[in-house]
Amino acid sequence: MIQEFQVQNFYSIRERQSINFVPNNDDNMRGQYVHEVAEGVELLKIGIVYGSNASGKTTLLNALAFFRSTMLDKPESKNDGMGYFPFLLDKHSGQEHSHMQMTCWVKGEKYIMNLEFDSKRIYEESLLVYTSARPTSLYKRTYQPETDHTEVSFGNKVGFDKSAQRAIEGNTTNNCTVMAAFGQSNVQTSKLNDVFEFFYTGLQSVLSPRDYLSFDVKSELRNDKDGMKKRFLLQLLKASDFNIVDMTLNEREDAITPEMEMTIKSAPIPEEAKIEMLKRGTIKHDDILFSHTGEDGEYELHERLESAGTHRFLGMSIVLYYVLHVNNFIPIDEIETSIHYELLSYFIKLFLANSEGTSQLLMTTHDINLLNEDFIRRDVVWFTDKSEVGATQLKRLSTLGLHKTMNPYNAYKQGKLVDLPFLGSIYLETEG
Repeated sequence: MIQEFQVQNFYSIRERQSINFVPNNDDNMRGQYVHEVAEGVELLKIGIVYGSNASGKTTLLNALAFFRSTMLDKPESKNDGMGYFPFLLDKHSGQEHSHMQMTCWVKGEKYIMNLEFDSKRIYEESLLVYTSARPTSLYKRTYQPETDHTEVSFGNKVGFDKSAQRAIEGNTTNNCTVMAAFGQSNVQTSKLNDVFEFFYTGLQSVLSPRDYLSFDVKSELRNDKDGMKKRFLLQLLKASDFNIVDMTLNEREDAITPEMEMTIKSAPIPEEAKIEMLKRGTIKHDDILFSHTGEDGEYELHERLESAGTHRFLGMSIVLYYVLHVNNFIPIDEIETSIHYELLSYFIKLFLANSEGTSQLLMTTHDINLLNEDFIRRDVVWFTDKSEVGATQLKRLSTLGLHKTMNPYNAYKQGKLVDLPFLGSIYLETEG
């Protein structure tokens, strides 16, 4: 589970901003909201980020995604850039380094990872582990400007021998993290395996508003041998009043026409897949057929006839299945996309009521109705705001001094929590 994430000088974020999942002393639904990762250490299962358009909500999620990718992906070339922009609305941030730090718990132990970089290279990187009250260094890398190369020093408890250390250091180019180099190296099992696994399977990519997850739903249904996932999805669809009583996956093959052949040849897919597809002469399709209750029985509708909201909630349901059955941290941008507020509230309640593992959700939303709900704790709510120079600032609701009797929804509408967008006159100037 993630305890805290810090980011500085990354796109709209200039000064260091921090989001953390450490709960305050609020007892409201504490049993559903927190999970004990170690004795006496509790972390929140969700975070909800509000903010006006272009205030930096998505930037926060993209920073998490960037941190994950740098820990997993080794660049194709040592000359590749880092693939981001620093803050560009002043005269100095573009020449300064960017920083990220994550504190997380893996298998009951606390890890702290630091990263300092610019658009060309990584300058510092370190990994600490707390196997006791005192931290232990697993590795630290530094950039040597005189020779334009990276040096890596490993701690005594890193868990592999000198030859393995040299192999990892050799793969650690100036634009590649030690963790990503470790993932490309054939070395002994160590604590780094646990951390790498956390980034690989435990921290997921950002779910964007454009992701309806139909491909994922079909893939899961195709491999659902015992029918458990289908039953789970149908249970949620029925409870959410979609008037859907059943669904089936219809698999078919169509012959490849000359027009389709031209499309396949130009498609951005591996050449091996193109050759195999064209050799087979057919292309496979998966369609979901939904059974609805009609006036005098059940009627089957093709997926194309279902609403965007049905597809989005179906995709969100498969996400929910995984966070309840497999431990994951999932960032979701604009979670309310295409779904009614009651469904959004229901989704969050389902997760809180049924989650027993270490899964976490970090979601951004424009739907301020959640601020009017008694079941939403104030320590899970964050706001993104812009400073006078256009820099993102991250503020936690529980630290804004709002009296416990004051409704957060009303306070937000009155501009007492963050500055609301200033809207001009509804009458536009016309020529003539």
